[in-house]
Formats: sequence, structure tokens, C-alpha cells
Amino acid sequence: MSQSRSLAVAAATNWAAFACAMAVSFFMAPYMIRGLGDARYGVWSVVENILAYFTLLDMGVAVCLVRFVARHHVAGERDELNRLVSACLAVFLVAAGVVVLVGSALVPFVGPGLERKLGEPGDVPAFMLLMLANVALTLPLSVFPTILDGLQRFGAKSSLRLFFIALRVGGTVAVMETRPGLLALGVVFTVTNLLEHAAAAALAFRFVPGLRISHRLIDRETLSRVKGYSVDSFLAMLAGRITVQTGAVVVGGFLTVTAAAHYAIAARLVETAKGLLRSVTTTLTPAVSEREATGDMAGVRRVFLDGTRAVLYLVLPIHLGLLAFGRPFLARWVGGAEYADSCFPTTAILSATLTVGVAQSVASRILYGTGRLRLFARLALLEAALNLALSLALVGPYGLEGVAAAVAGPNVLFCVVTIAYAASVLEVGAGTYLRRAWLRPLLAALAPAAVWWALPPAAATWAAIAAGIATGLAPYGVSVVVLELLTRKWGGVPGSGTAVPGLAVATRVAPPVAPSLPRATARG
Repeated sequence: MSQSRSLAVAAATNWAAFACAMAVSFFMAPYMIRGLGDARYGVWSVVENILAYFTLLDMGVAVCLVRFVARHHVAGERDELNRLVSACLAVFLVAAGVVVLVGSALVPFVGPGLERKLGEPGDVPAFMLLMLANVALTLPLSVFPTILDGLQRFGAKSSLRLFFIALRVGGTVAVMETRPGLLALGVVFTVTNLLEHAAAAALAFRFVPGLRISHRLIDRETLSRVKGYSVDSFLAMLAGRITVQTGAVVVGGFLTVTAAAHYAIAARLVETAKGLLRSVTTTLTPAVSEREATGDMAGVRRVFLDGTRAVLYLVLPIHLGLLAFGRPFLARWVGGAEYADSCFPTTAILSATLTVGVAQSVASRILYGTGRLRLFARLALLEAALNLALSLALVGPYGLEGVAAAVAGPNVLFCVVTIAYAASVLEVGAGTYLRRAWLRPLLAALAPAAVWWALPPAAATWAAIAAGIATGLAPYGVSVVVLELLTRKWGGVPGSGTAVPGLAVATRVAPPVAPSLPRATARG
């Protein structure tokens, strides 16, 4: 119970900070679209997605650091921890140099082309160079927030993040109200990002007395250990970056920057919901590593099954609500009925990845925490290759909807296979997994699905949308409570034929902000 409470608190604090960041991003997006205009916001989206590929030079080292910091810290192996941190920092410094060299050569070719699409002289090349510097400096500094993750100091990290979100929003509003432009916004994001990472470094040294970083601590054995884990993590991260970022790049390259903006709006809506719920699962990697290190595989299985059920309770009403209220929401959120017409079909197609993608996130945490990444990484690469090929084939004849289908189809298949692989690693049968993880959430979701299907279309106002959502969530909440109470009383869901633990949603798993350059993160 103590472990469960600690895991719940960690997940809750991490989720709270991420939820705040997503809320800010969510409501700042239409503000920035209106301030910059569709075309300039489209350039922002394309540049953001292009530069995000440079964060792949993380090379999976951050995920390796989380896993081994957790193991060395719990074992009190301070010398091993210092060698690991020093080696990872050295790798990141080399990666930062690559970002500067390659990016400086790329900007003169890409920047002027985007300015021509924009149809007016601007500051696109200077903006791209500034954001390249942001990426190059962030890579080595990312060692320190990653150490906080490995230590499971999510409360301190979340507090830090909330402070700098507020600072970033204030700077963004000041720029948009005085002199809106890409370069000025780039300055705000770069300065606040670097200050946040510097503060994380101060916390890392405070929480790890004796933490020491030196080139003398770097040895071949430690580098080899980092490489052994990071290669598969990097391949999975590469695949994830292709899957998430390629759509906007393909649309911007083959259609127009306005179309890229419309695709980015739809993708941001779905990825915001997905990222918000995945933030619940990111705390599982160090927890799984600790349990696996002590031989508690039964505990790892509980994390897998109960964690999946918990996130499904959260994601299913969001998924259904997105389909039921997505059109009026887009019209009200962005500020025009034309956005509902141009963005909702793409949003509906991309949302097919939402529920299964969040469930797959729990499975991937199991694989990262136990180091079973080889097959996972190769499956992710296969999905990314299929995604890219289908996007290029479908963008011409089918436009935005074709690219959305090219992204969603392979991703759904990948998620199903990943879940099956994680279940196989833990020796959890398909029937057990479906009964203990999926059955109750699906039964509970029937209530809002029926209510929202029967309701007339909602008007494009916040009041009408909120009232419609609340109408479905009320019976959903009742259904969840009833199903969990029945499980606690009779030891299983009626008709399921299996006993399950009690109210795991509450006790086991509780649950870079305005548009900004995303960090490269491991797949899932």
C-alpha cells in the first residue's frame, strides 16, 4: 500500500504539472493563430516539426538515465551514478555540436523557401537559428531534469515547471500584444527554457549529495552500458518522431502552409489529449525498474493491469467526447466555423489512435522499465516507415484526411502489437488482460456513448458544450463507481469469471506549454 500511495502521488503531481502545461498550450494556440495569422502560424508549425527532429540526438540516453538512476540510487551506488551522469552528459555535448553544425547548414536552404510560401519578407531564418541554439543548449542541460525523474522527485520538478510556464505565458502575451513575430516568440521560449533547465540542475545537486560530474569519471564500460540500452530506445524515439511530426511536414511540403496550420490544429488537439494521459504513465518507468531490480514481478504485473484500467477510465470519455463535441469545440476554440469544417474530419481520423495509444503507453513503460526494447523498437520503425510511405502516397489524392489516415492506421496496429508483447513478457494471457484492464472501462463508457448519441448537436458555445459533456459524464461517473463497488464486493465483474483487486483507480495509479519546440521523448 505504501508503494501504491507513493506511485499515486508521483503520478498525480506529474499529471498536474502536465495538465497545466497542456491547458496553457490549448488556450494559447487560438490566441497565437489570431495574432500571427494562419500562414505565419503554419510556418511556426512547420519549423517546429522540422527542428524537432534534431532532438532525436538525445539518442535514447535520457530514458537510459532514468532507468539506471533509479537502480543506482535505490542501491546506494553513488560512484556508479556519478560515472553514468558524466558519460551521459558527454554524449549530449557531442550531440549539441552536431545540432549546431547540421542545423547551420540546413537553415539557409529551408528558411528562404518558407518565406516564399509565406509571401512576404520575414524573420524565418533568424527564428530557425535561434531555435537551433535552443535545442543545442537544452540537450546537455536535459541531464538534470532527467535525474529528477530517476529519483522520482516529481513534486519538485512539477513545481519548477509550473513557475516557468507562468513566466513563459507572461512573456508570450507581452510579445503578442506589442510586436507579434516569430523571432520575438523564439526569444521568449529560449530564455525561459534555459532558465528552467538551470533551476533543475540546482535541484539535482541538492537531492543527490555527492553528485559529481567530471570527464575523469567517463570510462568505456559505462559508455558501453549506456549504448546497450540507448540504441533501442533511440530507434523507438526516431520512429515516434517520424510518426508524430511527419504529417505536418508532408502537408506543408505538398499542400500549403495554411493547410499545414489546419492539420497542426487537429493533430495538436488529439496529441494534447494523448499527452495529458500519457503523463500519468511516465512515472511508471522508474517504479517498474525498482520492482524488477528486487524481483517483484507480481508488482510489475499489477502496475501493468491496474495502470491500464486506470488510464482507460480516463481516456474513454475523452475519446467519445471528442467525437461528439469536436466540431462545435473547434469552432469555438479556434474562433470560426470554417475551422470546424476543415479540421474536424482530420481530428476524427487521428482520434482513432487515442484510446489504444494511451493503453499502449502503459505497456511501453513496462518494456522501458524492464529493458525489453529490441523488438519494440523495430516494430516502431516499421510503423514509422509505413506511416511515411502512406503519407506521401495519400497526400496528393486525399489531402489532409489522407495524411491523417496514413498516420492513424499503422499506429493503431503498432499499439495492439506492443500491448500483446508486453503481456507476453509478463506472462499475462489475453483473456486476463482484457477482463482486468478493459472490461470495466468499456462497460462504463456505454453510458456516455448512449447519452451523447441521443443528444442533438451542441451549439458552438462554451456553455452548450460544457452542458452536453456534463450530461454524459454524470452517468459515466455513477457507472464507474458501481462497477468498482461490485468488483470489491463480489471479487469480479459480473459475468467476467475472474477475480480482480479492489478499487485500483484510486489507490494504485492516479493520475515543452504554449506551442513550443517539443523534447524528443521515447516512444509511448
